[in-house]
Amino acid sequence: MHMTLSLDVPMLSIAEYAKRTGISVDSVKKQCVKGQLPFIQTELRGTRYINMVQLTQRCAEANADKAWN
Repeated sequence: MHMTLSLDVPMLSIAEYAKRTGISVDSVKKQCVKGQLPFIQTELRGTRYINMVQLTQRCAEANADKAWN
């Protein structure tokens, strides 16, 4: 199966991701720490950005081998 996806931005700040998803900033931070959300951080203690490209890829691949998808 071939799929084309278009993202409005390749990465979002934690605050913007929280706003768009309706969850708290603290919850987003915890999901990053647990490895549930892919993020980009370029320096120690630098700003974290949610990697929307990788997140989209993860979602597209999740359960792709299941008959009900």
